[in-house]
Amino acid sequence: MRDVFKLFEGWRRYKKDDHYSVGMDPFYGPPPLINDVVDCWARENVRFFIDLHNANGVSYHVMLPTKDLEFHIERGTNKSEYQFLGQQLIETGYPMNAVRIDVGKNGKAVINRDAEIVMAAKHVGLEQLPVIFNFHKEV
Repeated sequence: MRDVFKLFEGWRRYKKDDHYSVGMDPFYGPPPLINDVVDCWARENVRFFIDLHNANGVSYHVMLPTKDLEFHIERGTNKSEYQFLGQQLIETGYPMNAVRIDVGKNGKAVINRDAEIVMAAKHVGLEQLPVIFNFHKEV
């Protein structure tokens, strides 16, 4: 597990001279629950996140635990679909894209397009993933 941590420590490292990175961690305190983001959008018409943060060439709203993301995957994935992505995660230390979560006014949050990224991260032991919330009327 310690080797996996070393592989991914670059994901959280920021350089001030890199225009893709920020000089500090963009979110203070514990990350919000996905259900809180859904409730704000469905009940109050408020988008919990608006501004994107950049690190390592990836734009995202917030870093969320991988274990929380897997509950919002609706379609099944098999190991062959995410095995290559898992190898890429080990080599680069971070995903190429942020995980897109579609949030609907109907009170649902769904990960469709990026289910493989979540499963690959879980498979290799990555604890957090960058997330972008997309707000829709219905998902």
